[in-house]
Amino acid sequence: MNIKITKSTYKTKENKRAIIYDCSAKNYRKKINTGIFVEDGYLDNPEATQSIALNITLEKLKDKKEDALAKYLENNWSFNELENYLKKGIDIYSIEEYVKNDFVKNKNIITGNDYFNVIKVFKKHLNKVNISFNDLLENNTILEFKLKAQRNGVKVTSINSYIKKIGVIMNQAFRDGFITRRFVIPKYVLEYREKKLDKVLFDKDKFIEAINNSENIFQVQSLSIFLMLMLCGGMRPSDLVNYEVHNNNDKNDLLGTMIYENNISFLKFKKSNKGDMYKYVKLSYIKIKIIELVKTLFYITHQKKYPHIISSYSNQYKIFNFDIEKENNIYRNLWNFYQLKIKEVCDLKFSDAKGIYYDKLNEIEMNKITSDILFAKAKEVELIGHKKTKILKENIEKCEKKISRILSANELLQVIINKLIF
Repeated sequence: MNIKITKSTYKTKENKRAIIYDCSAKNYRKKINTGIFVEDGYLDNPEATQSIALNITLEKLKDKKEDALAKYLENNWSFNELENYLKKGIDIYSIEEYVKNDFVKNKNIITGNDYFNVIKVFKKHLNKVNISFNDLLENNTILEFKLKAQRNGVKVTSINSYIKKIGVIMNQAFRDGFITRRFVIPKYVLEYREKKLDKVLFDKDKFIEAINNSENIFQVQSLSIFLMLMLCGGMRPSDLVNYEVHNNNDKNDLLGTMIYENNISFLKFKKSNKGDMYKYVKLSYIKIKIIELVKTLFYITHQKKYPHIISSYSNQYKIFNFDIEKENNIYRNLWNFYQLKIKEVCDLKFSDAKGIYYDKLNEIEMNKITSDILFAKAKEVELIGHKKTKILKENIEKCEKKISRILSANELLQVIINKLIF
């Protein structure tokens, strides 16, 4: 018995040929389609550009051929048994394998899991056990995914996100050499709906009403968290876990040293997940008090069950002490729970805090350099030659005090404290 891996003599409409097993013996000849199609130049021309994914698949075909020959001889198979074994095919190198083995190498755990989930969603709606690169390079696959996902009730925004992320995976695979053709999202597949430009309005009286109407500690706690996010520079929930605490005496942060007086403690956190600009927030008396309140409430509600996630009291201005990437389930459960609690008493979401803070900041008159610092647009190199540092520090101090007054920070904190006492 001889088994040769070769190409079919027939071409598809896409000018591709099937790779086949050509089985031959005395008075016997059978050609078995492997289900894998290649461009016409592959296999014959050793200099033809072949993708890593195709090379891996060809190696699997060779292994299958050798295994089939061994079993044929050892088990004295009939021709029919040999054919059935070869027809079962191989596990074609899938996108899932690529994501698992290569794509996530330089990604954090959360991002990696996010892309794994995208593959699962595509498999679900395309009703496939595995998805190969060629599947997604077919013209109609993305459109098929979109239509089936819509039929299954998936939101347009989610579909857009899944398609964009599969595009990221495919184009990284192209750069890595796993495919030889760049992936292009078909025109008109992505739908864009006009975004609502309505600003989230912060109503102090409604916020006070929400505090007074709270029926348990978790509802009050959710409102105190929102107040901290809003007051401390428009934080996101992840910033509440990740923010750094610095003191100018340490001289370990150049920009912080430039914009604040000596012996001042301040918070530092990324303005956005994707960028590299940092937001700085001076720890004034009122901000320290709200941090202490939020930390105390977490000690009351979580010290018994999750003591390891809360920072020690010796680390005065830090609330949490855990890594979001390593304990992502705890992080998600935590914020999902408190988002539900705040919804029970008001219409605010934690994500609204950032927009409210910057809207209020826009109401304050300030010069460009002060604006760049407070809106987290300034870089250290831009301030190194600045001569009027004293005036700059005074302007920042005035604006930070003014934003606290605009947000009624003192009054709202006192209402929360009174609610907890009485």
